[in-house]
Amino acid sequence: MKTKLTLSVDRRKLAKLRRASVNKGTSISQLVENMADKLDEMPNDTTPSIRKWFGSLGDMLAPEDFEEDSRAGAELRKTEYYKQMKAKHKRA
Repeated sequence: MKTKLTLSVDRRKLAKLRRASVNKGTSISQLVENMADKLDEMPNDTTPSIRKWFGSLGDMLAPEDFEEDSRAGAELRKTEYYKQMKAKHKRA
């Protein structure tokens, strides 16, 4: 049984979700369900955290999202994806 959920997201991130859903030929709801399923694949000793999702979400984020002066930007800067992105930029 499906349950309706209301989310509040930044307008730019919603646009990215819409583009990703079109590119993947699926709905935003299905994208969220797929991410939730990935939580089940984590080892039981791992505490689920939004920071762990960024490997799969990285292609939907722009570099400026990581630099935002917001709580979301601060969390993004803690991710391994951000560290890898910065390392690639330094090498270039």
